[in-house]
Amino acid sequence: MRSYRLPNQPAYRQVAVHGKFIRTPSFTMRWIESPDGFCRFCFLAKKKNGNAVYRNKCRRLLRPLFFERVPHIAKPVWAMIIVSDNSEVMSSERMRESALKVFKKMEWTEGLDLGNLPNG
Repeated sequence: MRSYRLPNQPAYRQVAVHGKFIRTPSFTMRWIESPDGFCRFCFLAKKKNGNAVYRNKCRRLLRPLFFERVPHIAKPVWAMIIVSDNSEVMSSERMRESALKVFKKMEWTEGLDLGNLPNG
């Protein structure tokens, strides 16, 4: 959903420069408390990690995982999720496990059915 995306380049820069971070095996999440009261995300997969097909697959896997958490997030955040896995290592299961670790660290697990995470 477009409403969950960071609005513009200054917003990306604000998250990148001032954001706190959480590292997982598959990606790093930088985040700040939301200045506008809404959760917003951006998903970055760098060119050095794989081709366009790989980068699009990463975003396709991560968007539903994070977007479905939005109603359960008490304090809205602006977050940048930066994929660190290269195409040889990445799997959808590994991405889901990393996302679950982030949800636990951020205390976004309310209402989460651990056995029913979306598939990629």
